[in-house]
Parts: sequence; structure tokens; C-alpha cells
Amino acid sequence: MPAAVAHETPIDDHAAQGRRPGGEGSPLRVRYYTKGTAADPGSRYRAYQYAPRLAAHGVTLDLKPLFGDGYVDLAAERRRVLRALRLAGAAAVGYARRLADLAGDPRADLVVIERQLFPYWPAACELACLRGEVPVVLEFDDAIYLTPGHRGKLARLLAAVRLAIVGNASLADFAGRFAREVAIVPTVVDVERYRPRLRHEDGERFVVGWIGLPYNFPALERLAAPLARLAREVPLELHVVSRGAPRLPGVPVREVPWSEATEADLLARLDVGVMPLPDDEWSRGKCGLKLLQYMAAGIPAVASPVGVNREIVADGENGRLASTEGDWYEALRDLARSPALRARLGAAGRRTVEQRYSLEVWAPRVAALYRSAAR
Repeated sequence: MPAAVAHETPIDDHAAQGRRPGGEGSPLRVRYYTKGTAADPGSRYRAYQYAPRLAAHGVTLDLKPLFGDGYVDLAAERRRVLRALRLAGAAAVGYARRLADLAGDPRADLVVIERQLFPYWPAACELACLRGEVPVVLEFDDAIYLTPGHRGKLARLLAAVRLAIVGNASLADFAGRFAREVAIVPTVVDVERYRPRLRHEDGERFVVGWIGLPYNFPALERLAAPLARLAREVPLELHVVSRGAPRLPGVPVREVPWSEATEADLLARLDVGVMPLPDDEWSRGKCGLKLLQYMAAGIPAVASPVGVNREIVADGENGRLASTEGDWYEALRDLARSPALRARLGAAGRRTVEQRYSLEVWAPRVAALYRSAAR
């Protein structure tokens, strides 16, 4: 079951009247205010992918996004001034939509908020919107309290809600200072979407892959030196599954446009997936999505030993951990030379996801969490 720090919860009005909306087997209506649509990776993996699975457990999600489908593309704009102007316009539209949703939504048994109702608005505005009898859950999977103006706001919101759901222990440490109850629900993937790569053979090129959004390119650029060194020894190509790609001197880079429909197949074509991170507080708040996608696709993963990566990867057993440039070079060199090693680590990684980080495993646990919060 999800790790949690539990405190006594008072009896709500529904229970006092004999109606228990969170009772086992009874229908539960959850109004979920997401940051974005299914096009946003955070919202897709924390909310949208759960909707069909939770319905099988009697939990209905009414998903209300703040930003539309185009928000991710706007956030990927590299020209800062243009990005700021476009995001400001998207925020204005999104805030108006959210105010209308708050005013017109039918009654629910539980409200879940992804991150915030209104980013950069004062906590008092959100708390005014949350007044009422319906229990509220706050969920986040990044260290958003490190961004300007949000630490104090998140503290006030956490103190006001029934339950905080976070993606890892680092986030739980922060949330636990203010919230009455905290549960850790890791980011998970739907393994049925991924056809694991079963055969690992030498090809014309050793294909290293990275998947993510453009604003995370600086992390990938940390691998420029070890990749360039390896590229002088073996035919190598770096596939960047994203919108655009960085330039890494001495490394053949291929931009592979991302789409939700094709990402699973694109990953299965890689020989290895990488997740480099700096060792800082923001990175320790991340939830390892890249790793889980690589592993679900049956390809070996190499990652920085930062935050949740240490929990997901057992070095040499289901993947590799690398800290220094030398570590990265050696890990990738060993995988480039040995199809058998790639096959062993890829298969072990797939089993890890199936057993510990799959939607099938976590959907009933999340349903139970929602029912408990609603009671």
C-alpha cells in the first residue's frame, strides 16, 4: 500500500448522515483539477492514465485541465520573451476556464488538485475557492515549492487539505511538515502500452536515447564528453525524443519528434536509455519517469544516482548508475560491447516496472486512497 503518515481524521457530514461516499463498493465521484490535458506529461501520468482503471473500481474522475493541449508546445519555446508572452496569454485563458469550472461544477465526493488551482496567485485566493464540505487532496510530483513565490503558498495549501499525495520521499519530507496526512504514490506507467524489446543484437550503430521536454536539455548536455569519447570508438547515434534537440560536439544527434501514439515504439528501438541529472534539491524531487519508460520498453537504462533513481535502479542488476564522466563512459561502453548485458538488464528492468511501478499495481491503491480521503 502507499507509504503514508496518518493522522486522525474527523467524521464528515456524509458519514454522520449515514452516507459514506468512500465506502468500499459505492460509487465515488472525484473532480480532478489538472494542470494540463493528456498532452502534458505530468497530468497524463498522474491523472489521465488512471481514469479508465479507476472506473473499474467504482471511482469516476471528472478531469478539469487548467491549460489546453498547446501549453506544452508553448513551454518548449526557446525564445524567452516570446515564451513569456505566450504563456501569459495561455494563463489568462486558463484562469478564466478554471473560474468557470469552479462556479459551474456539480457536487463531487472528493476534489483533487494537481499542484495548484491558480499558479502564482496568492494562497488566500485558492483557499477561498476550497471552502465547503467536500474533502480536498493536493497532489504534486515536482519540487514546485522551490520556484519563486511558492514555498509559503504550498505550506498554506498543504495545511488546509485532507490529504497530500506526492511522488517520492523527498517531496513527502516537505509535505509532511504541514499536511495532516501524506501518501507517496510513485509515478507509474501502463506496461501494456510498451512492447518490450526481447532481442538485443549488434546493429550498424549503437543507439543511445533520451526522452523529455526541451527545457531539460541542460541535463542531457552533461553527457557531451562521455558520448563524444565513446563515439570515437564505436558507431554511435544519440536519439533525442522531444521537440528539437541540443547540439553536442562530437556526437551524432538525431531529433526524433515525440508523440504519445509513437513514443513506446520509438523507445523500443533504442539500445540504451539515459537519465542524467545534477545532484540538487530540484532533481531529488523528480520521480524517474524516463527510467520507467526505458525499463518498460525492455531497454537498459543508465541514470545519475540522484533521488528516486536510487530506488528504481539497482546498479548492475536492472540498470546502471553513473556519477562522473568516467562512470558514464564505462557504463555506456560496456553496454555497447555486450548485447547479452543489454538483454539481461533490459529484461530485469521490465520486471521491476511490472512488479513495482505499473498502473495495474497502483490503480487499486489509488482508488483506496481516494475512498479513505472521501470518508
